[in-house]
Amino acid sequence: MSGGTIEKIRAVETPEGTFTIRLIHDDLESIYPGMVRYTVDILCGKEPVATYAVNSYEVPPGSLVDTREAAEVLFSRVAHDVASRPHTYVRSRHLTRPLPGSGAYDVVILQGSPRQFGNSARIASWCSDEAARAGFSSRVFFLHELDIRPCIGCYACYNFGYCPIDDDMPGIVRALESASVIVVCTPVYTGTVPAGLKAVIDRCQWLHAREKVLGREVHARGLLVAVAGQRGSEPFVCITRVVGMFMGNLGIRPAAPVLIDDLDRARDVGKVEGAEDDVRAALRALLAPRDEG
Repeated sequence: MSGGTIEKIRAVETPEGTFTIRLIHDDLESIYPGMVRYTVDILCGKEPVATYAVNSYEVPPGSLVDTREAAEVLFSRVAHDVASRPHTYVRSRHLTRPLPGSGAYDVVILQGSPRQFGNSARIASWCSDEAARAGFSSRVFFLHELDIRPCIGCYACYNFGYCPIDDDMPGIVRALESASVIVVCTPVYTGTVPAGLKAVIDRCQWLHAREKVLGREVHARGLLVAVAGQRGSEPFVCITRVVGMFMGNLGIRPAAPVLIDDLDRARDVGKVEGAEDDVRAALRALLAPRDEG
């Protein structure tokens, strides 16, 4: 996996054969300031069988050891473990969490409201229907129905390009990574997005890491459709910034958002004059063939 600098190498002779352990340094400054990663690779003969890693953003501030010292400890412990239990390293032990093999869609719709039949859900149905009319596949993710845990800021995703948290996030990452259009449908909750949607946005650091570590770029255009109970543009100030930063972080090219206000009075977005037409037109524009010349 690593293309960095080999800083230390050790051969371990065992009854199972010769193992080679390498400590490799990678400069990840292009991802975050001062980020470095140390990788410990284990080879059985010439065959890679295991990889462990630690990066400088994993080590907490004020730690008694720095990243280099942590890597040295990791290297020594791995060497001892290989010598003590060589039979456990004969076969590959690579740590990973592969994405689902299926689950690619042209249009991915993140429905951020916990209300299954609320206004955002209705807007999501308009988007799904419009995609079908244009001949594109789509998937609405009702985020409140999924097990999505908060990001814990461990930065482990920048070691191998996968998140260690075991929940329903892999299906979302798979869909976002393959989509042509990504739509975020959300209400305004206390000036920003609901907690379930924010958890997904934060966990998409995993997707950011896949881009930076594995080169799995997102090639999508984005659309935000937001609803607010209050009248005017003020309720949308934070929500447009949050979703804009989410899209910008992943390289998603955003279109102008569709913002629908004053729903405390109207109650039903379907009764807001022009709302459905505006949503459908915005999505239709993203689905139309583009002249790349």
